[in-house]
Amino acid sequence: MALLLTACQAPARSDSEPAVITTAVASTVEQQGSADAQTQPATVISCEFPDVSAARQLAEQMVANESLIASTAASTVAFAVYDHTTGVSCQRNAAAVFEAASIIKVSTVAARLWQSENGGPELSEEERWLAELAITVSDNDAQQYLWESLGGAPAIAEFFTAAGMTSTTPRFSDDDWGLTEVTAGAQLRLVRLLVDGAFLSRATSNYLLDLMRSVDPEQAWGVSSGAPAGAEVMLKNGWLDAPLPCDDTAEFCDVTWTNNSIGYVRSPTASYSMAVLSSGNPSQEDGQALADEVAAEIAATIQGR
Repeated sequence: MALLLTACQAPARSDSEPAVITTAVASTVEQQGSADAQTQPATVISCEFPDVSAARQLAEQMVANESLIASTAASTVAFAVYDHTTGVSCQRNAAAVFEAASIIKVSTVAARLWQSENGGPELSEEERWLAELAITVSDNDAQQYLWESLGGAPAIAEFFTAAGMTSTTPRFSDDDWGLTEVTAGAQLRLVRLLVDGAFLSRATSNYLLDLMRSVDPEQAWGVSSGAPAGAEVMLKNGWLDAPLPCDDTAEFCDVTWTNNSIGYVRSPTASYSMAVLSSGNPSQEDGQALADEVAAEIAATIQGR
C-alpha cells in the first residue's frame, strides 16, 4: 500500500474569498497477476485561510502533517481548529456526527445565558453555582437541573439554531442530553463565538470562558495538550462508554468509548480554538491519549515546532 499526498488549491476566486488547500490521500493496492492498481482517493484535511504568506504557510504545514493524516487508532476521529493569529481554519471529518457526552455542558450553560440576555430571567445564584459544578467538575446532576431549567431539548435546539450550530441535534428525552449529536465543526463554532464575544455579550462570554479556565486538572486533557508553557487554557471534555452488541446471556459486554475535547488556548505566542472528537476507543485511557495526541500535533504545527 502506498500513500500519495497532494496539496490542491481551489479554483480561481475573488479576492474576498478565502484560499483553500486540501490533503488528498490515495490508497494504491496492487492486484495479484495484474500490472494495474486500484486507487481510491479520499479528502482528509482541508484548510481555509486569507491568502497571505504566513497563513498559507501554516495551512500547507497542516495539510501535509502525516501524523494528522494517518489513522492513529481504530477509532473515528474528527477535529476542527482555528488559529486566531493567522485566520487559518483547518478540519478533518468536521461534519462527522458524534455523541456529545459532557461537552454538551458548555452548550447548556451558554443556552441558559443566551436566554437571560434575550428577555429570560437572570441566572439565579443557585444556577450559577450549578453552572460552575457542571463545567469545572462535570457534575451530571448540575447539568440535569440546568437542562431542565432552560426548557430541555426544545429550548437548546432553539439556541443551536440561533448560534448557527445547525448540525447539532439534541435527543428529546431529558435524560439523554449526553447523546446529543454534535460535529467538530459546530463545536468549534461555539468556542469561537465565546472567544470573539460575537453571540453572547463580551461579559457573558468571559464568564463562561472563566469557568472553562477553572476545570479540574484531572479533567484537563485534550485541547490542553501541547499548549505553550504558561498558556491560558479554557476547555471542557466529555467521555462516554457505549456497550457493544453481545449475547443476552453474557454477564458483561465489551464497550467502546467516546472522548471529546473542546476549548481555547491563549498565550503571547499562540491563540487557537479547537474541537477534537473521537469514538470507538477501546478504553477511556486510549480515548484520552488519542485526544491528547491529536491536539498536541495541531498545537505543534501552529507553533511551528
